[in-house]
Amino acid sequence: MRRLRLPLSAGPGDHLRALPQVIVAELVATVRCAAWPLARLRPLPPEPPPQRPIVLVHGYLGHPAMFRPLIRRLRRAGLGPTHCVGYPSTRWTLDEIVVRIGSVVQALDTDGPVDLIGHSLGAVASRAYLRCFGGAEHVRRFVSLGGPHAGTALFRLTPPNLWDVLDPDGPWVHRLAGGPEPVPTTVVRSRYDHHVVPPVRASLPDADEVVLSGQGHNGLLWSSTAHDAVIDALIRD
Repeated sequence: MRRLRLPLSAGPGDHLRALPQVIVAELVATVRCAAWPLARLRPLPPEPPPQRPIVLVHGYLGHPAMFRPLIRRLRRAGLGPTHCVGYPSTRWTLDEIVVRIGSVVQALDTDGPVDLIGHSLGAVASRAYLRCFGGAEHVRRFVSLGGPHAGTALFRLTPPNLWDVLDPDGPWVHRLAGGPEPVPTTVVRSRYDHHVVPPVRASLPDADEVVLSGQGHNGLLWSSTAHDAVIDALIRD
């Protein structure tokens, strides 16, 4: 297991100095996420020659178009094709989201396993797919972006249909805890995540981990450093 922190911080004073930068970056990222229809105005680069498919799962209040900055980087790195899983995050249960992930993966015309990337709630649903719904048979690698795998103290701010997923003492947190991850897994998370409270709840004991100090929760979707970490995880042997 690798534990990386980018950039490195020397002490508590550095953390305090970093907070204004994180707050501004997160506000900008949140506005960008809310304005996802505008992201479609910027064309994506052409897809590279078909290789291993990459399936991306957005989070709570998210939309597939929020992955366009990451998809742009993946295509420039020659990775893909990419396929996004969309779902109504305010209404569906985790089981319904997992079924949607499985249907997208099963519909792909591929002879080998896919790579799976999930952000926030989408990362938890992806992990449930891998651990409890047989998804590990179809996935080579999994990358979690800010997934609240051990829940979040703010779970009551979400609809009740998600409380069993996001409550730190809820049934899904306990069901997914313990034992090794079924596929090679990389966690990319923020040191100052304001959605996953405390931020360490986005960590996984058996996963490689990259901790970013300059971004918040939504900033992981826009950060070039986070994109680099995702690409590194996907191309690693």
